[in-house]
Amino acid sequence: MPSAYADRIATLAAAATDARECVDEAPAPDGRPFVDRVADGDVRLAGTRVADPDEAALVAARDGLGPVVATYVEARTADEWVWFSQREMDRLHAATRDWLAVYAGCHGVDADPDVTVREAAEVLLDTHDITDVAALLTGLHRR
Repeated sequence: MPSAYADRIATLAAAATDARECVDEAPAPDGRPFVDRVADGDVRLAGTRVADPDEAALVAARDGLGPVVATYVEARTADEWVWFSQREMDRLHAATRDWLAVYAGCHGVDADPDVTVREAAEVLLDTHDITDVAALLTGLHRR
């Protein structure tokens, strides 16, 4: 049975899939790779037109990954335990991985992180910064 978060999770997952497809176009129909399209301001992530790769990475973390992790944390810290359906958990995990791949793509790195939303939430509890979460979980903090 779906939780009260089902519609929000579906919306977040769809946005993550759309963003991931933008990164995975290799190359785009016009021949430019993702980071070049970002630099030209030709990319929209999480409803925001981004004008450079650093801004795109921030948007991917803050406006993409952030709401996914926040939804999970909100449900897990609610007064009553929220049980997610398997489909909801699968969508949260996929959205987490998709936004992390987008974040990495903004830095010109092809990545397919095998990370769960719970792992991302745990890193957020340690760092208190969603961009640090994205950097740590993609390995880009070492760059």
